[in-house]
Amino acid sequence: MHNRNIYTIIDSLNVSRGWKNIFKKIQVSYFHNFYQGKANNVHCWRYGQPVISYGASDRFKFFTRFNFFALIFGPLYYLAKFMLPKGLILLALEAALIYYYNFPIGYLAIFIHIYAAIFANSDYFCAKVLNNKEIKEDPGYLSDYVDENFVKTVLRGQSFYVPFVIFCIIFSVCSFGFIFNEFSVDAKYQELVNNKQKICEGSSACTELVHTSLNNIKAGKEPVSVEYFNLGAAYYHLGNKQNAINALNQATTKDPEYFAPYILKGLIYTDLKQFAYARSSYEKALKIYPKGKFLYYLLGSAYYKEGKYIEAKDNFEKAVKAYPKKSSYWEALAYTKIYLRDTKGAKTDLERAIKILKNENGVNNNARIEALERYAQNL
Repeated sequence: MHNRNIYTIIDSLNVSRGWKNIFKKIQVSYFHNFYQGKANNVHCWRYGQPVISYGASDRFKFFTRFNFFALIFGPLYYLAKFMLPKGLILLALEAALIYYYNFPIGYLAIFIHIYAAIFANSDYFCAKVLNNKEIKEDPGYLSDYVDENFVKTVLRGQSFYVPFVIFCIIFSVCSFGFIFNEFSVDAKYQELVNNKQKICEGSSACTELVHTSLNNIKAGKEPVSVEYFNLGAAYYHLGNKQNAINALNQATTKDPEYFAPYILKGLIYTDLKQFAYARSSYEKALKIYPKGKFLYYLLGSAYYKEGKYIEAKDNFEKAVKAYPKKSSYWEALAYTKIYLRDTKGAKTDLERAIKILKNENGVNNNARIEALERYAQNL
């Protein structure tokens, strides 16, 4: 029989009264249930079993409360509480998401903060209580003993379980919706860049769209800028590039913040080998939509075709940083470095492109992989 129990040990910890109460709630919600012979092997990840004699609402009150500071500061909160291993891991994950996957995958770091908000208190319990010297020396303190007075006192308070669940659901849905929207917008414009999302299919459909758009413009249908964009895209697919440029210029005149026409104008100017105009269009698009990191690749391509290799290299480097899984981006960077006589850097970039192609589908990319491997070997 111990002269002390888990509650007196918690009371002796060098933490605030609020933390002591949270630790006691966690201890009451989860009782010690280690197998005989493994009592000296206390691990957070297999500590105890949930108390089933109370309802979910009451268990929540015992277990923990949502930690708003951890939600805001994420991994930094773990480091501030000297929970170094997990804090450093979470920080490294968040840094990798933001640095290597700048946009839009970097937004997934939000879920690291949500994780921290939900688990920070229980992890702090593991760090301060389960790793306490007395507990380590004698895990028997983690017994089924429950302070009934503490239980009754806590049960008098209003349960925050329902509002907590509602908050978590709303926050998670909003976060997911925001991230999904960013992915959708980015994908939409990349489709436009890759000319996959066609406004019309076939000459008859595009001719019909030209007539429809002209009628809508004449009738003053709003937003007229969209009608001019549709008209320009239809002309482009019909091969009438000058009329396409004229229509797209009208679209940006009517709405200077309309993003899509600038991209299409850039593509058409590139086809016309008017690279300075193409570059200007991409720069305007990037100013409107700074998150569109794929525009750095287009800017780099325009600079490259103008023979401005230093500027091209700078933009290609931004592109591969934002989209490190795009093999074509690494290839473009490699070819630019060749012109800048950076053979070693070019070879490294080609090897990265080859690795990505092999991971995507080595069989389908065989010809391209072999060509790049031969090119890299000859550098």
